Amino acid sequence: MGAQFYFAPEVRLIDGRIIRNLTDATAFVREHESRPGVDQRDEVLHALERARNKDEAQAAARLFLHWLEELEVIQ
Repeated sequence: MGAQFYFAPEVRLIDGRIIRNLTDATAFVREHESRPGVDQRDEVLHALERARNKDEAQAAARLFLHWLEELEVIQ
């Protein structure tokens, strides 16, 4: 992973997991199976994995947070 990004505040999920950075976010996304036509899991994963600078990291983080909201897994 190229760019570093830290969520502030940390993202707390309903299962107790805490997402602190893009590495944590990527691991969480990889655990979920793709549901084509239902969610943006693959797009989120690609954005997280390909973020090479601060702007790309911030955009990937926003996309990840939006995806989490759709899944309704944020505390």
